[in-house]
Amino acid sequence: MPITTLKEARQAANALAERGPIATFAAGQGAPGCFARLRLALSGLRRESLATSAALNMSDGPDDPYMERGKQEMAEITSAISDLLAWTEQQRCRVEECDCRADRLLRQLLDEAQIPEQTGRSVSLGRNSCVIAGHFEPEPDERTAYVLIEHRNHIEHAVRIHRGWRARLVTATGITTVYESPGYPMTPVPIYRDDTHACVRAVAEALHRV
Repeated sequence: MPITTLKEARQAANALAERGPIATFAAGQGAPGCFARLRLALSGLRRESLATSAALNMSDGPDDPYMERGKQEMAEITSAISDLLAWTEQQRCRVEECDCRADRLLRQLLDEAQIPEQTGRSVSLGRNSCVIAGHFEPEPDERTAYVLIEHRNHIEHAVRIHRGWRARLVTATGITTVYESPGYPMTPVPIYRDDTHACVRAVAEALHRV
């Protein structure tokens, strides 16, 4: 059954008998300020459980009741991990404490708006410097229309140190700024969610117009 409450989530984490972020969450009291480490730990645990299940299912020998029981137990464990991971994916962190990548929400909103996106890497800076939204053409031509969504430091920065977005539309005729966060490049962290939603709306409108 899907997990719907914090209490159920802690009980599920406790049943996994894991150390690290999962055990820390199970032993906690209130809601965590950030769910990033818990999500990563659960994702890793889920990969391990799926690999174990695959190995168990590769057996081509005669039916063994112990093997069948092992398969059933692994299926139950994998299901429990998946349910807890699904619950954590829906939780909202406190932005001032959030270690999640700030482009996580940006990419999620672009996906919901059915706007293709990819990472843009700066060769001169040696880092991932932006998210490219729309249909990217390395060599501009009459069909080119994409938006560079930049952050002043690094698109993979944590939410708690987020300082805003700047979105620029690139077409064959030139480059136009379509969105800039309030106060950029020192946008207040508390407006992160509203700011990111506003950025994606502006990007969608700009791409729709071209």
